[in-house]
Amino acid sequence: MNIYVFHKWPDPDELAKQLGNDQQAEIVIVAEKWPSSLTAVSPAGQTIMQQWLEAKLFWQQQPVFCYPFRRSGKFTFIQPQVYEQWVQLNSGLANSTHVSSESVSKPWLTLPPPIPIDSVIIIGAGIAGAATAYALARRGIAVTVIEQHTIASAASGNHLGLLYAKISAHATVQTELLLAGYGYSRTLLKNSLSAGQGWLDCGVIHLDYNSAEQKRNNLLALQNPHSMLFQSVTAAEASQIAGMEVPYGGLWWPYGAAINPYSLVQSLLNHPLIQVLTATKVNAISRQNDLWQIACQNQQKSFYLNASHIVICAGAESDSLYPVAGWPLHKIRGQTTTASIRSEALQPKCALSGTSYITPQWQNKLCFGATFLPNQTNDSLSAEDENFNWQQLRQWLPRLAADLYPNASPQGHAAIRCDTFDHLPLVGPVGDTSAMLIKYAQLRLDKNYPLTQPCPWQPGIFINTAHGSRGLVTAPLCSEAIAATMLGLPSPLSARLQHALHPNRVPIRSLTHHQTFRL
Repeated sequence: MNIYVFHKWPDPDELAKQLGNDQQAEIVIVAEKWPSSLTAVSPAGQTIMQQWLEAKLFWQQQPVFCYPFRRSGKFTFIQPQVYEQWVQLNSGLANSTHVSSESVSKPWLTLPPPIPIDSVIIIGAGIAGAATAYALARRGIAVTVIEQHTIASAASGNHLGLLYAKISAHATVQTELLLAGYGYSRTLLKNSLSAGQGWLDCGVIHLDYNSAEQKRNNLLALQNPHSMLFQSVTAAEASQIAGMEVPYGGLWWPYGAAINPYSLVQSLLNHPLIQVLTATKVNAISRQNDLWQIACQNQQKSFYLNASHIVICAGAESDSLYPVAGWPLHKIRGQTTTASIRSEALQPKCALSGTSYITPQWQNKLCFGATFLPNQTNDSLSAEDENFNWQQLRQWLPRLAADLYPNASPQGHAAIRCDTFDHLPLVGPVGDTSAMLIKYAQLRLDKNYPLTQPCPWQPGIFINTAHGSRGLVTAPLCSEAIAATMLGLPSPLSARLQHALHPNRVPIRSLTHHQTFRL
């Protein structure tokens, strides 16, 4: 895998000539802004230019922006002011430093040096597990995915989910992650499935359903007046786009989509280097002879698998697995509802997101909801949640609600989402929790105490989970980050994001906030 670093925009024709047929090229471009014009003569140069133009549609001044390139490489754009900090966290570009200015005083936020890959096991076959498997397989790494139920059956099991970035008007970590993930997911989706085959290329309107949302949407539109990613629309314009009466204006995301997660997960897992074991439960993980041993059970038959690397993508079940067993992850029950429409006249042509969301029709059903019930773990369909979803829909879209056939019993999907204390996913390598709690115990007395002891690692263990209700937007990009760290490739995440998403922040917080950590 070759890494090409440019400190200005290269000429597309010259770049195409330099790359040749390299299908795994990792192209890093360090530049303050995108070029005002691009030209290319050769067919290969024109292809590169077209991909850059497509990528620019999704760029909103992100410090680091990643876009898939060719069969198994990527293009990464980096602003100069964050390049030095970013490069220090990338083993493929920094000699052996693996540190940044922040992680010097917080050694638990470093990255371990890559170790040779013998075999990889991914636990969980939702969007995070499937995208992680795909990110590795597209680079020639064989992967085994273990799923205790069926693929995309838990939090990834909705009839349709929305792909757009519900962002703040401020430069928060979450806004940076959502914007970066949105463009990556949209491209992965387009490259994986034909429109209409598992997803609707319909756009999304995020409505001004209260004064706070109106203020946020207006501020975003004012800050980005020339953005092609989203535009402010009036209620009349929203109604015209939706093909039906809409009570509010809002922010129109023309590249937004409604996705059947199962279809995307199935497509990503359909790779010759990916083996999927369904109806298989992981009972235990232990270290044996420099490899990880995974004790599995499938239809009353027990067996063991060995791996040099494990990636935990088990959503709400992640905290039952060593070495993150007992981590204080939050579990949130959510339920969506599906219903059939009486008349084609009122069917929305785009997805709408307000107090809840609703999609256009796919496979003769619209999908709407969802409920949000913290600390509940029953994933059976609930009549109470069904009624709540209908009530919400009747409040903001009464005519559409009246045009849907009522359900004789709850129809849709219920699942338990996984979240963290700061509502950011856990993405990256996992330290040795017990050893960290001892080594960094001084943080209980002084959370700012300067510590320099290297982080004790669990070799080859990674986690990619706790994406909440945003997994379609965030999980694919985070999967690329996992693969990059594992293989020593340039990360698609800025140093700021890598620190913010680092799994080790969870056990460290138990020290700084005087919490009892259940191991």
